Amino acid sequence: MAAIGLWPFTRDIAPSPTPSIAWPAPADPHFWRWVRSQFDIPKDESYFNTGTLGAVPRPVMETLAAHMREIEKTIARYDYRPEHPEYFAGYRKQEELRAKVATLLSATGPEIALTQNATMGTNFVANGLNLQPGDEVLMTDQEHVGNRGPWELREKRQGIVVRKLPIGTPPVDPDSVVRMFADAITPRTRAIDAPHITSKLGIVIPVARIAQLVRDKNIFFLVDGAQVIGQRRIDVKAIGCDAYTTSPHKWLLAPPGNGLLYVSAARQKELWPTLASGSWNDYEPGDGIFRLMQYGTGNLSLLVGLDAAVDFHQHIGTDRIADRVMELSNRLRDGLKKIDRARIYSPTHPEMTCGIVTWGLDGVKGADLMDRLWNRRKIRVRSVDEGMVRQST
Repeated sequence: MAAIGLWPFTRDIAPSPTPSIAWPAPADPHFWRWVRSQFDIPKDESYFNTGTLGAVPRPVMETLAAHMREIEKTIARYDYRPEHPEYFAGYRKQEELRAKVATLLSATGPEIALTQNATMGTNFVANGLNLQPGDEVLMTDQEHVGNRGPWELREKRQGIVVRKLPIGTPPVDPDSVVRMFADAITPRTRAIDAPHITSKLGIVIPVARIAQLVRDKNIFFLVDGAQVIGQRRIDVKAIGCDAYTTSPHKWLLAPPGNGLLYVSAARQKELWPTLASGSWNDYEPGDGIFRLMQYGTGNLSLLVGLDAAVDFHQHIGTDRIADRVMELSNRLRDGLKKIDRARIYSPTHPEMTCGIVTWGLDGVKGADLMDRLWNRRKIRVRSVDEGMVRQST
């Protein structure tokens, strides 16, 4: 193939070689310091806003940029033949990448659709279900706008009923959240959409127990996992949800513009496509929810970047990352408890804590606190409310 000038790879995703990295031994006492060196953030700046946008590791960025440059250099060679490498995303099934990212959710490749973010995945579910006026959708009162907006739009246009359940700031314990959902289910309830981890306060919701509530009630259960992938292990089968949507550009540290949607094989046929192109009606068993990837021409290099981000993540290890995230989260909590006027708004129950710690200082606005931390120490957190900042460890 090289002799006739074709690109020297034939997978759906034509990968640029990932830069060679000399990883330290796992037991190296300076392991995490080395990981920090793989980012382009200046050494005097501290970044704690992964809950909004993860910092992309340098090797991932270099892989993405090299792929984009290669496309531009060789674009005249693209002949549209399916046996040759693709130059843009949106039309091929990307079986290898779907199978690879599926392992991060303990799912299978056909159960995964490659999207742009969790918001897109939620839209695909909210718009894809057959719902009638008066049908109820339950969610919490602490949903991210991208998770509640699609349902609110359908409520406005088509008369479904969206009920937002108050879970507390924060809730007392997991039992109280489960009871709240159990008490709210009615004969008209058709779907539940709950966050696995809430965006604002970092509340870990007992989604597996909520799934048990609806298992025999024919209620479609969607989980918003935007804040989970890359932060801790996910097992959609153990959870028992029907769909799970994620944003790899946060804790997985993938380039923005990547998203994943899981839909269980048993319920895939219940979803109509929201975006339609040539394969909108592809119901071949082996293709799974490829029909939910019909978004037209996309940037293939972003998928190459996602592939490289998964490699970076897996080299460290999901469980090791989860342990490190909680170590830093607990260290932050312990330090805040020693500061006069500091108040932690995130949960204290051990089953509901994660790498998001939302806190504030009495009498100080969230935006002012955010600015003070940056101006005085170059610490980047995010203001999320009148008197709160969110810090992602």
